[in-house]
Amino acid sequence: MEQPDKFNNHGRREFVKTATILAGASMITAIPGVGLARGLSAAPAALTVKQVIDVFLSETPNAPFPRTVDQLRSGSMDQEVTGVVTTMFPTIDVINKTIRAGANFIVAHETPFFNNEDATDWLKDDDVYHYKMDLLNKNKIAIWRFHDQWHGHKPDGIAMGNLIKLGWEKQYDAASPRMITLPAPMPLGSIVSLVKKRLDIPSVRLVGDLKQPISTVYLAFGYMDSKAQIAAIEKMKPDLILSGETREWETVERVRDGLAMGEKTTLMVLSHSVSEEAGMEYAANLFQPKLPGIKITHIASGTPFQYV
Repeated sequence: MEQPDKFNNHGRREFVKTATILAGASMITAIPGVGLARGLSAAPAALTVKQVIDVFLSETPNAPFPRTVDQLRSGSMDQEVTGVVTTMFPTIDVINKTIRAGANFIVAHETPFFNNEDATDWLKDDDVYHYKMDLLNKNKIAIWRFHDQWHGHKPDGIAMGNLIKLGWEKQYDAASPRMITLPAPMPLGSIVSLVKKRLDIPSVRLVGDLKQPISTVYLAFGYMDSKAQIAAIEKMKPDLILSGETREWETVERVRDGLAMGEKTTLMVLSHSVSEEAGMEYAANLFQPKLPGIKITHIASGTPFQYV
């Protein structure tokens, strides 16, 4: 009878143990700026804000952009990240929820400071600005905007997040990224119901006939210049423009007059925040596997409006 091969049993145990360690190390070393030596430590290596940002930019062509609003608006690049929150607007409510979640890094699509350039000189006497900054500084919360370079992702991260939520992702066409053709025509009223349910929107504004069949949809989430929207109506003639927001004397009136003379383009206005929220939820889901040691949570900023 053969004696048990103690050396081989031990060898197999050591091989499994070593392979497990190296597998974990390979995941960590895939993160920009983290080396193998740190990956082999007993605890996951802490990542800085800068390293997490590098991961968020890793799939956008030509990122980081030389000129962009995507800048750090509070905190520091070298602070260690305890958790990440994605959101649309980094409101005071979102900041408080971030603190309660034990996170200290907010990746926000839109501005914390009420203007696209995030200028603060004009807010030096504003009580809300000072309250917000004190809250961020006291709790060491970093905010980084992920706007231009998320729209620059292929496909556009905001648009794809919405299309996934609506079940239309297979209709995306890279050759015409703003226009989709539905698998079958739908009454405008049915699209209203779908959008409200899937995007969690309490109410929309509509210019058009609820019974009109819709086959083509032009995507104008967030804010899109009215001249560009009107040019798209003339050139592409979509059945529906799905808009975040638009000034009422511009695209709204162009659509109304167009319908009066027999054109078919209708308009649905969702509101800015809720029209892009799904895109930031998509960012959380897309980048979580690339940051296995850090929890990414999406906290919706929601609509600022009450509908009465």
